[in-house]
Amino acid sequence: MKKRVTKYVESAVETVAAARGFSVIDLPEIGVELPREKAFGDFSTNIAMQLARHWRDNPRQIGQDILAELEKESELSAVTIAGPGFINMTLQLSSWHQRLKEIHSLQEDFGKLDYGAGKRVLVEFVSANPTGPLHIGHGRGAAVGDVLARILKRTGFVVDREYYVNDAGNQMQVLGRSLRWRYLELLEKRQGEIPEGYYRGEYLLDLARKLMAEQGRELVSPEVAEEDDTALDFFTRFAADSILGGIRNDLELFGIGFEHWTSEKEFFTSGKVDAVLAELQTKNVLYEEEGATWFASSRFGDEKDRVVVRANGVKTYFASDIAYHRDKFARGYDFLVDIWGADHHGYVPRLSAAIEALGGKPDSFAAILVQLVSLSRGGTPVAMSTRSGEFITLEEVVREVGRDAARYFFLTRDSNSHLEFDLELAKSKNNDNPVYYAQYAHARICSILRKIEAEGLCDKAVDTFSGASLTLPEELDLIKKLDSLPNLLERAARTLEPHRLTYYLDDLATQLHSYYNRNRVISEEREVSGDRLLLFATVRQVLAICLTLLGVSAPEKM
Repeated sequence: MKKRVTKYVESAVETVAAARGFSVIDLPEIGVELPREKAFGDFSTNIAMQLARHWRDNPRQIGQDILAELEKESELSAVTIAGPGFINMTLQLSSWHQRLKEIHSLQEDFGKLDYGAGKRVLVEFVSANPTGPLHIGHGRGAAVGDVLARILKRTGFVVDREYYVNDAGNQMQVLGRSLRWRYLELLEKRQGEIPEGYYRGEYLLDLARKLMAEQGRELVSPEVAEEDDTALDFFTRFAADSILGGIRNDLELFGIGFEHWTSEKEFFTSGKVDAVLAELQTKNVLYEEEGATWFASSRFGDEKDRVVVRANGVKTYFASDIAYHRDKFARGYDFLVDIWGADHHGYVPRLSAAIEALGGKPDSFAAILVQLVSLSRGGTPVAMSTRSGEFITLEEVVREVGRDAARYFFLTRDSNSHLEFDLELAKSKNNDNPVYYAQYAHARICSILRKIEAEGLCDKAVDTFSGASLTLPEELDLIKKLDSLPNLLERAARTLEPHRLTYYLDDLATQLHSYYNRNRVISEEREVSGDRLLLFATVRQVLAICLTLLGVSAPEKM
């Protein structure tokens, strides 16, 4: 309905502009929003105040002129002016009833938009180093990335998901040495404390046992294992491949899939890092200082310049990241979204600078920073890691609370805000648990519809009712809430904020439960009963759409 009302306002403004002798080409963008208070109507616009600056006139007088044109629209039952020039509009009840019918007829296609106009988007997320299992911080980034990709696809973008495997650099050598230490420990060739800087988690001991079980004790002699670089490469590959396999399994358990898995190491071995550095050299944005090669990122808004090749000749992670993002654009993507941990906030301006230096548009890249997650159990904090390197994994959390609750809970707050994840609340079967509350709303309606069908309480198909008897304020509020979903999805896509979807679901479920507790759906009044069934069936339909976008099941029984 918002788009329809916006067109009415646009038409009225163009008529007033022409009458006043102003060009319609230079008109500001017209914004139509929901009023802060219901008493002001269904929609509101401040266009009169915007035009006052351009037309040098009193905003209320401009508003009166626009109002006179809007009153000619038969679909508007009332148009008023408030304050300094807000124009408030109320639609005919019949328009809302017709809108309910439209939403119901669209079924699962409701909320599919062309906002993205087919632009290709690559969402890169998780991308955890293959040096250990995923923890719950990775889980939050996974939920944000996957649901954002679903929303972008729903709103008209062509979307791919990508996992960037950080399998290059010193961390991989440390991983190989750590596994070799554990392997030799099992052979009783190592004793005492694990060396400083090595990975300490018990998962490496498990990997060493797996290695021995698969390869046998004679895989490599202890002497060679200690000294030979070829043996170290083997340990590194075995550890990385095994851990990455575990990561894939954890993500599958969590309902996350990727179109692409891309190796950082490949960018070095293929020469792509050298190629992008050569390209930057031709653009005169690299320089030498103190033996190192620097990228002049400060010319593009970064706080300082950044090293891309160290004095010892080793290329930095930043150099491979530049090559990686150059490769993303070369694959034909129009817009890149990276989802990182909050500790990467300083990385955003330097990567943006590199993209701009390579000729990319500043608005073709966005990074979402995901804040930390703390665990609690019934309000009591849960220690997430120990000195031994052990930590609570994503797999443990998903197996304890279930995929649905884990995905939903990770999206109950803006990703840029700290999140407390209460394990007991996530498992609870009551209205305090937001995912249970939303799923129960869906199951409750399914139960009503099953009863209607089984007992023959409705003598007409639900979609044949008009909705004309739905005149209670809470009934109209439900219809308006359903109608707002497309706007919500477009805004979530525009702002890259998938958590807006859980907020919407919380509100919709609350309105549905409240209405159900105060009103009978089925009564002796057949027309009223049929209209309410139409309303409930449409709410169920929208609940299912939203839950599916979240990657959460929509149960028919609970």
